[in-house]
This record gives sequence, C-alpha cells and structure tokens, in this order.
Amino acid sequence: MIFKESPMRDLYRFSVWGPYRQALALLPDGQELQANRVLGRAVGTLASGARHRIERNLKRAFPHMQDTRSLALDAFATHFANQYLPFSFSRINNRNAERYLGIEGLEHLDRAIASGRGVLVMLPHMGPAQLPLHVLGLMGYPMHQVGGGEVLGLSPTGRWAAGVRASLEAHMPVEILDGKGYMRPILRRLAGGGVVMTTCDGTGGGRELGSRTVRTVCGKPMNLPLGPLYLALRGHAALLTLYTVHRPGKTGPRHVTRIGPELELERGPSLREAMELGAGHVADFLTRVLTRHPGDWHFWDHFEPGRFIPRDTST
Repeated sequence: MIFKESPMRDLYRFSVWGPYRQALALLPDGQELQANRVLGRAVGTLASGARHRIERNLKRAFPHMQDTRSLALDAFATHFANQYLPFSFSRINNRNAERYLGIEGLEHLDRAIASGRGVLVMLPHMGPAQLPLHVLGLMGYPMHQVGGGEVLGLSPTGRWAAGVRASLEAHMPVEILDGKGYMRPILRRLAGGGVVMTTCDGTGGGRELGSRTVRTVCGKPMNLPLGPLYLALRGHAALLTLYTVHRPGKTGPRHVTRIGPELELERGPSLREAMELGAGHVADFLTRVLTRHPGDWHFWDHFEPGRFIPRDTST
C-alpha cells in the first residue's frame, strides 16, 4: 500500500516515528501490534479515496463479494501492522515471541533442512511479513532475507523514516541480502544450508526486481516475479511456501504463520522453461491464500491494470 508524498504525510511521519513509537513502548508485549492495526483502520476510514480503490480492486478479484468496506479496512490494518512492526523487533525475544506469533507447519521446514539442502521460502506480503523471519531467527534457524526493492520518490523525511526502519531491522537475528546485486551471495547461502526468504508477489511501489511472467491470480492475469523459482532451481534448494495472517481474539498470539510442504519443481528442461512451469505453483498458492485471507494482503491497491495486472487488461 503506497501513499503519495506530501507535507501532511511528512508531518504524520514525524509523529508516528517519534512520539507514537515512544508511546507504543509503554504497552504490554504484543499489544503494540494491535494498536497499529487500530491506527490503520482509523486511517482507512478517513482516506476514502484509497479505501474505495481497494474496494474496487477487491471486486475485480471477487465479483460476488459483498462486504468490501470491512475487508478494505482490514487491509489498512494489515499494512500498518506491517509498516510499524520494526518498532517491536528490539522487544520480541524467546521469552515472549509466542505472544506475537504462532507457527504451523514447522515440520516442513525441519524436514527440508534435514535433507541437507538449502531452503528457499517464498511468501506474499501478508500480515507483518518480517515477523516469522525474526521469530525463526530467534529460534536458531539460519535465516536470510532477500531485500532491495525500492519505493521511489520519497521526500527527505521519507528517506529519514526509511533509515530509521533499517536501523530497527538490524535488531533481527537474520542476514539481509541485497537482491539488487549479484545472486551469488544468495546462492552461496543456499549451498551452505541456509534458509532464504523472498517475496513472490511484488514490491508494491517503484522498481521491481528481476524477471516476471504473467499467470492468472484470483481470475486475473498478474505479473509474477520469477526470482523465487530462479533461486530454488539454481541453488538446488527445497522450495517452501509461507504466509502470515492476523489471529482475532484476546488470548494467544496476535498472528499465525503457516509453512507449507515442499513444492516439487520440474528440473529437467532449461532453467527458463523450469521457471515458467513453476510459475503455476506460485499463481495457485497466491490465489489460494488471497481467496482465504483477502484482508491480510498489503497490495490490493496495486491489483489493477498498469500495476500488478498488465496494462492491456480490460477489466
């Protein structure tokens, strides 16, 4: 979810990354994530233009959907929970991590690691996307994240906030790898048995990384990155899926991450052919999780022609 640059937005940034962040530190562990969701829903209520755009795109994916307003507000809540998750990295530890995140399907990750290969985990931008990365790192898994997607055109204040975010992300017990540069460092981590996480939908604003191909997601053609497939195939790694969603209720973790079993890739043809074949797995995975949990995806404002959907698509 991307908002336009403006002096008002800069003022908002100063308030959120300053006094608001300091106030969140006074809340009990885990409650700050809920506060961020409340803030997101409030902004979504006020930002009617952005909300209507999300509602329109939800209807594009799900023509028979009725309550698009509620799901659009959920999408705002999800975006804000993700955007301000770095405020929590310094306070999440092995003693309190279960208040933040429950993990299902950990046996799939353990089985892939036990096979002696590296593991490539692909995930969509759902829920607080870096939360499982952080928690798995705390648990002792050799976690790495492919970074480098850029949001272009930030104001000086926006660049300042991005710098603060990067400094807070440094509290994660993981290694961030540069996806804009050579792939060799990432492939070396996979060859050494590391677990590399990378997204399989898009960056949402500005410059996308790597090659893409078009597949049908939620009934519409969508540009999908081939990066996860390239890394899994070139790195001879197991390919797993992961997604994170909000968990309602007053007890238990605020979010749950679900790790799927290894996806079998056809490795016989050329690399490009293998990636094209594997893209169907990515499209099926995205369609499944977005249909089940539409309010947990960040990028409904980009599910339209000229953005995630090719420009020549009529609807």
